[in-house]
Amino acid sequence: MDELDYTKRFFAKGTEIFREGQAGRRAFLVEEGRVELDRVVAGHRKPFAELGPGGVFGEMAVIDGGPRTATATAIENTTVVVISERVFKYKLKTADPFLRALVRLFVANLRESTPDGALRRPPSER
Repeated sequence: MDELDYTKRFFAKGTEIFREGQAGRRAFLVEEGRVELDRVVAGHRKPFAELGPGGVFGEMAVIDGGPRTATATAIENTTVVVISERVFKYKLKTADPFLRALVRLFVANLRESTPDGALRRPPSER
């Protein structure tokens, strides 16, 4: 993997980066700015995290192929490093097998803990 596998992208304040429930093929690393993560609970959007430089988001969908668990919105002008599915999976594949299994277990446990189960992967995909 070389530097060309990473691209940068700018999102103006207020721009939705991705929406809860969408398929995800990329993860993101915040280089500058801030991103808010929220999810719909009882019909209302509930923010649960705010990420600044160094924050990573969008990784769960890339790890297990499930839907996005949240909506990500730039709350300031934001620059991110886009981490492609290919790069992310390569990094996982070359990681220590114990750490790789632990990451997958964490993602599965997080999906199972969603309040209404709406973001769980169908049994046929587990």
